[in-house]
Formats: sequence, C-alpha cells, structure tokens
Amino acid sequence: LDDGSITFYSQGEFTDLCRGPHVPSSALVKAVKLTTLAGAYWRGDADNAQLTRIYGISFPKTSMLEEYLEQVEEAKKRDHKKLGRELGIYMMDSMVGSGLPIWLPNGTTMRRLLEQYLREEQIRRGYQEVITPHIGRIKLYETSGHYPYYKDSQFAPLDVDDDQYLLKPMNCPHHHRIYDSEMRSYRDLPVRLAEFGSVYRYEQSGELNGLSRVRGFTQDDAHIYCTHDQLQEEIRNTIELTQTVFALFDMPVDIRLSYRDDNDKKYGGEQAYWDRAQADIQAVADDMGLNYTIAPGEASFYGPKIDFIIRDAIGRRWQLGTVQVDYVMPERFDLTYVGSDNQKHRPVIIHRAPFGSMERFMSILIEHFAGDFPLWLAPTQLAILPISDAQANAAYTLQKECQAKGMRVTVDARAEKIGAKIRDAETSKTPYMFILGEREVEQSTVSVRKHKHGDQGVISQSEALEQLHQEIATKALPTTPN
Repeated sequence: LDDGSITFYSQGEFTDLCRGPHVPSSALVKAVKLTTLAGAYWRGDADNAQLTRIYGISFPKTSMLEEYLEQVEEAKKRDHKKLGRELGIYMMDSMVGSGLPIWLPNGTTMRRLLEQYLREEQIRRGYQEVITPHIGRIKLYETSGHYPYYKDSQFAPLDVDDDQYLLKPMNCPHHHRIYDSEMRSYRDLPVRLAEFGSVYRYEQSGELNGLSRVRGFTQDDAHIYCTHDQLQEEIRNTIELTQTVFALFDMPVDIRLSYRDDNDKKYGGEQAYWDRAQADIQAVADDMGLNYTIAPGEASFYGPKIDFIIRDAIGRRWQLGTVQVDYVMPERFDLTYVGSDNQKHRPVIIHRAPFGSMERFMSILIEHFAGDFPLWLAPTQLAILPISDAQANAAYTLQKECQAKGMRVTVDARAEKIGAKIRDAETSKTPYMFILGEREVEQSTVSVRKHKHGDQGVISQSEALEQLHQEIATKALPTTPN
C-alpha cells in the first residue's frame, strides 16, 4: 500500500488480490515459453492438496524470447560450478561444511594472481597492507553496531574464557582499532589500510550457490581515514582504481549512487554529514564525467555509497565493487586526529572493495571468460606436447627454461597420439601448446597452437617464448577466433 492503492485480478468469476504487474489483455503477450514445473501445496500446507506450479516467461517479440533463450543456454555452458569442477578451480566438501569452498591448485594460482595485481595497484596509490585475526570479541561488533543488528546472518558466538567471540563477519572494526592504536595528526592523513581478509557469515542453506554465495569468503577490503577536505580526492582515487580493475577484464561498468531515503529512520549519523557526503560523491561523479543513476534508499546504514554494476560477456549485470562514505563508525569508535588548530577532529572513513569478495568475483570471472582466461591469469599457460618419447627429454628441458622465466608449464609425455594430447589440452583450456617433433628438436623450433585458434605455424623457441612473455606482461585479453 505504499502508493495507497490495492490491485485485484479477475479471470472469469475468479477474483484475487494480486500485486501484479498486469497487462490489460493477453493479446499483448506475443511470445511465451513454459520453462519448468514444480509441486506446491495449497496455501503452503503439506496437509492440503498438492498442486502443480507452472513457470513461464513471455516477451513482446519472438526475437526477444529467442535471444533470452540463447542467453540461458550460453549461461549453462558458462556455469562456474560446472567449469570450476572441470578446470580444478575449487571444490565443496560435505565433511568440511556447506558454503565453505576449498581452493584447488588451479584456483589458488588464479586467486593469488588477482590479489597480487590489486596489491601492486594499491602500493602505487599509497595503501598499507594489514592482517587481522579471523575472530574478535563480541564487544568489538557491539561497538560497531553489527551485533546484534545482523545477528541472524552471523555464526553463533563462541564462549571462551568467560568471554564471547565472533567469527569475523567483516574487517572494518579491526581496521578501526588499528587506526586508533596511535595518535594521528592531520599531517598523517589520509591513512589507507588494506587487507585480503577472510570473513564468515551464516547464509541460509537454500541461498548458497557455488562461489557466488558462500559462508566463508575473502574481501579485498580497504578503509581510508581522511579529513573532510580530502574526501573528494580520495573518492576520485577509489573510483579510478575500481575502473582500472574492471577495464582489465573488459567488463563495462554502470555506476549507481546509492543515497539515503530521508523518510527512513534506519540510517545513522547526522543529516548534515549525509548531505555533505552525497554532495561530495555527486560532485566527483560529475567532475569525472561519469554516467550514473541515483538510487534513494539504497545507502548502507552508515553512509552513502557508489555501486559498480558490471556487464559480463553475455550481457548479464552483476553488482560488484563498492565505495562507501562513513560518518557513523568514527563516532562509534571515537576516532580522532589532531588538526592544524591543535584540536581533535573526527576523520571520515571510506570503505572500498573493487572485487567485493574474491569468491564472488571468481564466479563471475569464470563465467565471463567461459574458462578461457587471459594468458597472464590462466592456471596453466602452456602445454608442451612431444610427438613421441624421443622428444620427451627436449620437452622437459624446454619446460625448465619456461619455468625459469616464471611461466606455468606442463609436459604431456604420455604414450598417446599427438591428436589426443591436443584434444586434452583444448579441453583443459590451456591457452598455448608447443608441439615438438624430430624436426623441431633438431632446429630448436616449436610448432605453436593456440586454444580455439589452431595452428599458428613453426617459429624458433626463443621467438615463441618472447611472444608469450609480451602477452603475459601486457595482461592482454584473449582474442576471438575468426
């Protein structure tokens, strides 16, 4: 009743209270596809009759329906749960527990590469990296207000030595304690603390989904403590960093400015601070020439935020990175700095996470590339395939040379035909293959094959390695076959 109206739907003699949306005539529904069937009890009561629920979808044009169905089929092929298992990226185990992913060697390699990339970008921007414990006293989260406010989405407290602890549901409070561990001057600000911090949240079992919805995950968290006068410049820096990250993976970004709803009482802090923060965010967005939408009521309880919504290779939209301005936590934790007037002042906090979480970002990355990762990110970059056992020693020698250059290389010296070895390398989505026969060994050349592109010709080993080195160094994106 937000708009003061009630909607009824009538079909023949049957009338029902129905939220909608509605169309005035079924003639407007041009293209229909029934998708699934499911059982359901009348009024949700197992003692009542079981009914059949029919799911379907419709579009105003047949072409739009066909496009949607193609996207659904493509999404199935790209499903990160399927590819994650086939490519040895991660696993789930019932003995370990639901929603607790285990990173396998290939996935660990990729995750560390992503972390290292962001770590290097942060160093260029003046961040300091920290490491905090996986648990904390419940008093810490009571101070932040996260407990008991988010009690239902947290694991139960642990009773230890007449005290209570929580599995860390977020990294923020630990970083605030680091900031408060020493006296800060305005000359010290901004202080930028970053961490790849593991956190734990009790998601309902029915909501768990591969890597995209888990109970234990790692956030690429950072908290920037700055003065009011520094806020706009720091917001700009965090936006530029986030844009840099998504551009690396060819992910177009839509930006949403999430503001408070002045009629909602859930928000903390003074109205004047909110007004200033929202004005600063919008001023930066305008100055950078960003295309954005404004979403009243979508702010977090402690401040307005910038949400980054990316579009993947098949057009789906995912909300990933965030930049949040916070005036509440400095009050709750009594954070201060000494200003040029020799008086204590409150800093402003910016919460920032370009990836959001490593797990969710990886799930999107797998589906975005359909497992065909850029060379710099691929778990195995090169497969060396000797045609016969006579070339095996040469293959292992070349492998050592590649590994000395930092490349991730395998040798397939099985007693299989070369066609089978090529098929297996293609199935594992290895970006490059070097094929060694008798002639290649004699002439110190390799026959190069590229995943999905086929034969690339015979070139010298040194030239082939230099080409791969350049592709890795530039973090080039995979090219689409002709």
